[in-house]
Amino acid sequence: MAKKLIITEKPSVARDIASALGKFTNHKEYLENETYVITWALGHLVGLAEPEDYDKKLKVWRLVLLPVIPEEFKLKVLEGNRDRLRVIQKLIKRQDVEALINACDAGREGELIFRYIYEFVKCKKPVFRLWLSSMTREAIREAFRNLRSGEEFTNLAAAAKCRSEGDWLVGINGTRAFTARYRTLLSVGRVQTPTLAILVHREREIQEFVPTPYWEVFARFASPEGTYLGKWRNGEDRVYSQEEAQTIVERVRGGEGEVVEFEERQSSEAPPLLYDLTALQRDANKLLGFSAQRTLDAAQKLYETYKLITYPRTDSRFLSEDLMVVVEKSWSMLGDCGYRELVAGGLPRNALNNKRVFDKSKVTDHHAIIPTGEAIYWDTLNSDAQKIMDLIVKRFISVFYPDAQWAHRKIHTRVGEDLFVSKSKVLVEPGWRKVYGEKESDPQDFLPRLEKGGTVSVVDTWFEAKETKAPPRYTEATLLAAMENAGKFVEDEELREVLKENGIGTPATRASIIERLIEVGYVEREGKTLIPTPKGMELINIVEAIPIEELASPQLTGEWERKLRLMEKGDYSRDVFMEEIKQLTVEIVEKLRNKEYQGELERIHVPIGPCPLCGAPVYENQKAFTCSRWKEGCQFVVWKTILGKKLTRTQVRKLLEEGKTEKLYGFRSRKSKKKFSAVLVLDSEGKISFEFPTSRKSSTKEE
Repeated sequence: MAKKLIITEKPSVARDIASALGKFTNHKEYLENETYVITWALGHLVGLAEPEDYDKKLKVWRLVLLPVIPEEFKLKVLEGNRDRLRVIQKLIKRQDVEALINACDAGREGELIFRYIYEFVKCKKPVFRLWLSSMTREAIREAFRNLRSGEEFTNLAAAAKCRSEGDWLVGINGTRAFTARYRTLLSVGRVQTPTLAILVHREREIQEFVPTPYWEVFARFASPEGTYLGKWRNGEDRVYSQEEAQTIVERVRGGEGEVVEFEERQSSEAPPLLYDLTALQRDANKLLGFSAQRTLDAAQKLYETYKLITYPRTDSRFLSEDLMVVVEKSWSMLGDCGYRELVAGGLPRNALNNKRVFDKSKVTDHHAIIPTGEAIYWDTLNSDAQKIMDLIVKRFISVFYPDAQWAHRKIHTRVGEDLFVSKSKVLVEPGWRKVYGEKESDPQDFLPRLEKGGTVSVVDTWFEAKETKAPPRYTEATLLAAMENAGKFVEDEELREVLKENGIGTPATRASIIERLIEVGYVEREGKTLIPTPKGMELINIVEAIPIEELASPQLTGEWERKLRLMEKGDYSRDVFMEEIKQLTVEIVEKLRNKEYQGELERIHVPIGPCPLCGAPVYENQKAFTCSRWKEGCQFVVWKTILGKKLTRTQVRKLLEEGKTEKLYGFRSRKSKKKFSAVLVLDSEGKISFEFPTSRKSSTKEE
């Protein structure tokens, strides 16, 4: 009997499909019943060949041998995957297997995983596509009832290959060219380098910032209706000398004011849009301190393992109208899973007409992230999954709540020649904010209601000294927003939807881009903050000095991503895109070959601080921070990883300068494997010990 071979991206998905379809025999390497054979990849089994696979002399990184631009890209089995691929190949060649079903993740990378396997084994059998947005049994069965032809996804496959081949061309040639030219390992990439540029440009602003002192003047007014605070304004709301501020205070003190303007108005605040992955990662970073990768890992587990949410790697924040059944099921489920009070009123009757929720024209390959309607057993979820699930549930509930209502009052008070402005904004109807525990504001937060032309008394006046502040460093939340909009950070959610097509990378790849920048030593993570290292700063200095605009421009990278999305729709040519990437690759190599740039090596290797034993500079290498006189016998070293905790340059610099770090989290005991926190202490002999401030316990041992 003829059968179809189902290839999934992971073993867990294969088991879920078998469970949904029923009556499968487990053959260890695959599952089989009368209709289907199911087997699995382990992520990417097949990838693009290395340069030396085309020509052995390319194993040497020399500028004269670049650029490497294959006429036709070759595929190879990635290390450690040969046995798994052999199983798949054997199953594909079975006589009773008449067709294949691509059940890899429903997106660009899932398509690439399957297509590379299919092409590498030279398969010619017909292909069907299983397109899943949820891993519940009902969703899997429904998707199998609506299998689609593999030919429908030819454009998606073309975009996936262009992304892969484009990154290979720019990454391989760029990294080899920069490394050969400057004789130090410098990793560059079509996406990672513009992302680094965003961080570096902000760091330059901070380093070049000179604070400007200024003074603000305040007055407190009294009237029969109540007292209120006003801030001096004359075009600007500040002055730039203390003498002028003092003059205003003296001029106003003890006087009377006239209410020259009183304004009162109401405003509505619509609920936030449903989550896509990037919005979820941003909120998790702001509210929970989660990295983008940590959020993605938790969301993927909620999707794959627990079947509690729909496909998380989505870039849409809307639903199609046919999902109303899922919405109703989820709403009902939440009443029994800890949210009874919030869903007690039921769904609004006109929920389907809400264009901020249901708008098929704004749904891409996948809709927004919502609960699937499966019951939530909270005690089975780990801490991260619980927190991310709660964020998703509350966002889902909130979009069906009414707008929040705000009351605004503004008073302009003139005292002689001086004008003072007072404003209040209070929440009068929480609406959707009730989901997040917000209540009506205290009536005392209102400014008093005054009549225009009325008189008030000045009961107090003073000035406050302040200074302008440098722009803040990026957190993962704000960097994700910048990547989403190709460097154009916009707060308004609906405007972000309009600009989203020009983003750097995709929701599925942005977390890995950030982690890659940290891994190669271009960026350090300090709490929520991302800080470019001297090496990362210098790479962008080099790129911009040459200049190679395309490698440093978030906007241009966003334009490339836009073209890939157009390609997925059949509106952009794969050949044209690849020619553009090849031309860029040639330009990068030629500019590096012909343009000299002095001074970069000195700044790349910036010392961390002085060696506590001999006073020589301490430098960073791949595994440690070591004394520069190690060849002369100085043995001082601080390993980058101590008991599982990865140290940053900033932390080691503080250790060298002050003899101890702040309290650090994430060490793991060798014996118990439990995580603990401690302060690292450096003694006069260059030895590092742990200090435990709460218990006053210290140790030089690795527990």
